[in-house]
Amino acid sequence: WLLLEEKQIPYRIEKVPMRSYGDKPDWFLKIVPSGLLPAIKLDGRLMTESLVIMQTLDQTFADGHAAMLPPSSSPKFDLANKLLSLERGLFGDWCQLTFRPSFGSASRNAFESTLTEVDASLRATDGPWFLGGDSPSLVDLQYISHIERMAASVAYWKGMQLRNTRQWPALETWFRAFEERPSYQATKSDYYTHVMDIPPQYGPAFADSDKFSPDIDGRDGSWSLPLPPLADDVVQPNWVPSHVTTETADTAARHEAAWKLVTNHKAVTRFCLRGAGRQGRKRFQAPLADPYAEPNEALAPAMDLVLRRVAMHLLEGPSDIEAMTKTLLEDLDLANNGNAQRAAQIADCTRYLQERVGVPRDYSYPAARQLRGHLGWVLDALKKA
Repeated sequence: WLLLEEKQIPYRIEKVPMRSYGDKPDWFLKIVPSGLLPAIKLDGRLMTESLVIMQTLDQTFADGHAAMLPPSSSPKFDLANKLLSLERGLFGDWCQLTFRPSFGSASRNAFESTLTEVDASLRATDGPWFLGGDSPSLVDLQYISHIERMAASVAYWKGMQLRNTRQWPALETWFRAFEERPSYQATKSDYYTHVMDIPPQYGPAFADSDKFSPDIDGRDGSWSLPLPPLADDVVQPNWVPSHVTTETADTAARHEAAWKLVTNHKAVTRFCLRGAGRQGRKRFQAPLADPYAEPNEALAPAMDLVLRRVAMHLLEGPSDIEAMTKTLLEDLDLANNGNAQRAAQIADCTRYLQERVGVPRDYSYPAARQLRGHLGWVLDALKKA
């Protein structure tokens, strides 16, 4: 995806669930019988390996597009292969740290040592990129997709920061260079999405610290109003490009969240109703996946009202939370009437949506943060019913 954006190759997105999230559509399985993702069919050739896909796209769309790899006769080509091999080593160390607890501190030491080697490789170039130059190469694209996951997972399960640390300064410069590029901002995920989708793909991760996890998954109240400025997010830094003010970024995030909610209001409302409905006839490995769930249609008017209130406050911006809460409960006919069961059902529907907002599938992180926070306000309000 990032390579398509960087090379400005026209494309169309088709969203297909991973096996652990749901059944793949028949049209996709006819093209890719194995069901593997990602997948591309180019000139009759089917490819399902990310690096091969990127190399093929780079070679096929060479004319008029920036080259993502140096010529095979260039010394930088050998460097690229060496760096790609180092990336595989880093990936292996991350897997051992995250999924194999029996290795103890040795796993963390090996991971940090390889990160230091990666950092040294970045410091050896005349700029932020692995192969130097003014723009990222295929090597950078291969690294970013995995290091982005690593940064999220080690923060969540190991209490370890890859970002904003003096230990790997060149790596931080590299991250910041990516975050100034619109192509990366459009395709970047967030920590919560990553830590929810990693276990279904790789197996259970083993936690030995909760230093950052409550902030990432909202357990510390971070998914509620009032939200601090986006620029103050120290766990997931640099979502605000340097040329954008914090106020502008927060306003744009609220408006993106509202626009996507309003333009897909009917489908989102029905999706929420699964939270108080029946589990689906078929279950999948991902805990949050339930594509065959039966919605509780009786709660449709209430959730329609809740989401309209959320959209309104996203558009209007910060307000009197106490007054917002009072109005919401009155509109839901929950003010001082003791209907705890109905309030709990509405809360189940609201939480169902809040926990399943994905980045970048549904929203950018700034917009997802705003939607999660406003849904958190609804949950806080319902506790007072």
